[in-house]
Amino acid sequence: MENVFLPVDNISDYSCYSISANGEYIRAYKDIPRNNSSSSYVDYYINSHYLEVPGYQTWSQYSNLPVCMDSNVITNDFYYRNDFADILIILLILSIFCIYIPLKIFSKLFKRGGL
Repeated sequence: MENVFLPVDNISDYSCYSISANGEYIRAYKDIPRNNSSSSYVDYYINSHYLEVPGYQTWSQYSNLPVCMDSNVITNDFYYRNDFADILIILLILSIFCIYIPLKIFSKLFKRGGL
């Protein structure tokens, strides 16, 4: 499996990472889910530019516990973002409008005239 990007400072801050059934978000639990326990979590919405939604979950003795992913798959290296191409396109467009066009305007305005 490829690496999965999450915008966390330290990956070891969370004990368990679980992908939702529909694949929309990855849930990072502070504590490993166990029967008759509770844990705080943060949902990272993958397709919404990694929107973070915190929450709290409790499991009873009859609950289905989430399956934890291997923590070696999780990375905070921004090259693995799934919106990396979008960021590069926006950067290109901004650089054209903020650097290239003003440079052309100033070069036309301050062009030397010959006598």
